Amino acid sequence: MVRAWMVRAGADGEREEASLSSGLTIAGWPELGDITGCSSWDELKAEIGKAYPGESPRVLSNWLGQLWRFRSVLAPSDVIVLPLKDGNIAIGHLTGDYEYRADEAPGLRHVRTVQWTRPNVPRSEVRADLRATLGSLLTVSELRRFDAVSRLTALAEGRPDPGNPEAPEDLRLLEGPAELAERVAAASSGGPVELTVRDFLSIWGVVSRRTKSIRSIRRDLAEFGLSTVPPFTEVPVDRTIRVIPIGQGPEAERKIRGQETGALELETVEPDDPGPEVLEIVSEEAPAGEEDESGEAETPDAAPVMITVGRLPSARSELRSVRLSDPLTRAVELMSEYSYDQLPVLDDDGHLRGSITWREIGATNRPPNALVQDAAVLKVRSVRTDEPMVDCLADVADYGCVFVVNPDGTLSGIVTGHDLAHRFEQELRPYALLEELERRLRRALYTALRRIKETQGDYGQSGDPTRIQKLVTTGLNFIDYVKLLRRNDVWAATGWQFPQESFADRMDRVREIRNMTMHFHELDDDRASAVEEIRIALQMLKTVEPQT
Repeated sequence: MVRAWMVRAGADGEREEASLSSGLTIAGWPELGDITGCSSWDELKAEIGKAYPGESPRVLSNWLGQLWRFRSVLAPSDVIVLPLKDGNIAIGHLTGDYEYRADEAPGLRHVRTVQWTRPNVPRSEVRADLRATLGSLLTVSELRRFDAVSRLTALAEGRPDPGNPEAPEDLRLLEGPAELAERVAAASSGGPVELTVRDFLSIWGVVSRRTKSIRSIRRDLAEFGLSTVPPFTEVPVDRTIRVIPIGQGPEAERKIRGQETGALELETVEPDDPGPEVLEIVSEEAPAGEEDESGEAETPDAAPVMITVGRLPSARSELRSVRLSDPLTRAVELMSEYSYDQLPVLDDDGHLRGSITWREIGATNRPPNALVQDAAVLKVRSVRTDEPMVDCLADVADYGCVFVVNPDGTLSGIVTGHDLAHRFEQELRPYALLEELERRLRRALYTALRRIKETQGDYGQSGDPTRIQKLVTTGLNFIDYVKLLRRNDVWAATGWQFPQESFADRMDRVREIRNMTMHFHELDDDRASAVEEIRIALQMLKTVEPQT
């Protein structure tokens, strides 16, 4: 079976030219010798440990997995992807087994031969969902999602990316909101247009729901008279949403087609007429929605930062339930089969009426043909999907859980204390990592600046217009730290053994993530990769400045 692999050419693309010019994929690890004879996992682990004795067991374990794949798992005819420094990608097919070329320079010795079918595929040809799979920080990683093998093969042959095959066929290749509107119009007399949030975002060529993209999508939805149910900003990216028309007048007989909107939880849209004119003064250096010189995001019309109950995965989970008119034995069966402590009870319209627990079942001496409504049904606490998440904290603390209902009263899911704790842990982790990273970076840079003053009598060369006149301990923004890292004199004073530009670029990416934490929704789609980016940057600082 053919598989697809991404093999990076180094943090700065230092192996890119050698890979493309010589028809190779190159793994790096310059201190590691020939691993041709490592026929087992343990043998390879021993060699890596000898080559890198100062690395932590966790890092060595990670490297072991990557190198084992490169040496023993990749097979001829597998698809190989090489991300290029200019943002494009090279695609080829593996043609040879692992080789160790001792005569090459360190870092270029662990190789496998590749036929580069298309050595420079424009990034624009790769649809957003497939591009997102290329974001791994690993040197060697497998591309498994979204039928990557067949799609990359198509691109290698000069054919267009066929899109995510998991999406409905008639929605897979939609290239913009106009086509989506046409599809909704064509389907309005039949079934609804349904697709995952991920596929919905790909219509706009984006992967994550960030302020700028949300604003653009909402404007387009308003322009074409569309909305999503539930709101595309309120559910995980792999959850299915419906795209419905809301711009049609009542003469469109929406009620007949089941599209009445009064009880629906709709995506916010922005009307064409914003009402009275509002004047906004914006400096030329910092247009609205972009960053000013302080590096802080200016987003006057950013999406709300409130986290609603519906953002919790369990709040939109599929729950087993019983109706008032169901046999009581049905409740016993479901609670036994799924190990439930309680079961939601609905009326004939699907609205939440209460719950039934083992206590009520055990306390009732009912005949075998008893119905759920014959047992004691508790009145339960419930919250709506569009209510603030913090509003359910007290009820969860008092009752252990709350049921979640849609705006029309139908059951949506359940929220427990575990769900809330997990969500708050997700929210707090980026802040905790960022706080420690910024504290270490600030102290390290202040130390470097003081070293400069000790040798030069000032914080920089005289006559330098960017020279710091006075060292202050407050008022600096993260962008100021990035600017300092790009100054050669400051970098030299740190004494850090990292590539300067690469390290500064990494900290600039952290700055962007830091700005995004101001908007909770912006980290949801790539939270894991964002947190990992911060963690790696922090670990690098700990390595070079362990006492900072």
